[in-house]
Amino acid sequence: MQTLLRSVLTLIGWLPLPLLHGFGWLLGMLLWTLPNRLRAITQRHLERCLPELDDAARRQIARRSLIESAKAVVEAPAIWFGPAWRLRRWIDVPQALAVLREAAAKGRGVIMLTPHLGSWELSSFFCGQAAPITVLYKPQKGAADAVILAGRSRSPTVRPVPTTGGGVKALLAALKRGEMIGILPDHDPPEDSGTVFAPLFCLPANTMQLVAKLAGRNAAPVLFIVAERLSWGRGFQIHLRPAAADVAETEAGPAALNAGVEACVRAWPEQYWWSYRRYRRRPPGTEDFYAGL
Repeated sequence: MQTLLRSVLTLIGWLPLPLLHGFGWLLGMLLWTLPNRLRAITQRHLERCLPELDDAARRQIARRSLIESAKAVVEAPAIWFGPAWRLRRWIDVPQALAVLREAAAKGRGVIMLTPHLGSWELSSFFCGQAAPITVLYKPQKGAADAVILAGRSRSPTVRPVPTTGGGVKALLAALKRGEMIGILPDHDPPEDSGTVFAPLFCLPANTMQLVAKLAGRNAAPVLFIVAERLSWGRGFQIHLRPAAADVAETEAGPAALNAGVEACVRAWPEQYWWSYRRYRRRPPGTEDFYAGL
């Protein structure tokens, strides 16, 4: 089963990016046109998170978000298993790479934060050009896990580790070696993994304390990275943004983390994964955010 799945994904991955993004556009338009839970969740998020926008603006973002999320799915095989020369072209962004290498040269390691925004699967391969990077990933069920893990590990400088205690230890070890680590900061972590509720778009969001602990312990630079997806299959543009200094503080860190995520999302709202149930864990006594959907 794994061999068959990998063969199919490899075949898809060698298709031209404009064609893949065309398929993503069609899939996204179906999600926008037909009643479904992903569309309902996207619209609920935009109503609550961006209330300052009018209905027309929120509808436009919702439609584009579903299309861009579909593109993220269909382009993943190209990133994992497509031709190496094309992947190198996509991550050839000299100005951003120079900034990253400067941060890595300090020798304290670098914490890279990749929201579910744009082509987040591409970010680790870009970072791996500057120094080895260890990235947290959530294991999948069944045969897909081994295949996806193989794709995410295609570069010798990128090491995915699971979201377990062992994975966190691997992050600590990487920072001690002066290497980079990668974390999805807008993931809704399990309640027993050390979390607090911190504001995200003025709403309480279950937020990890891991970034604050790691940054505070190692004094490592913390950067947000966004791989913006360009239109018409033209590739990607890498953007780096430094996190606020208080992201390393125990008390203020989670709120600073979410503020950084929010700033990135507001810069590219159409490319955010608004259909992800970010607010499924709620403070005690609070209504279900997704009630009625």
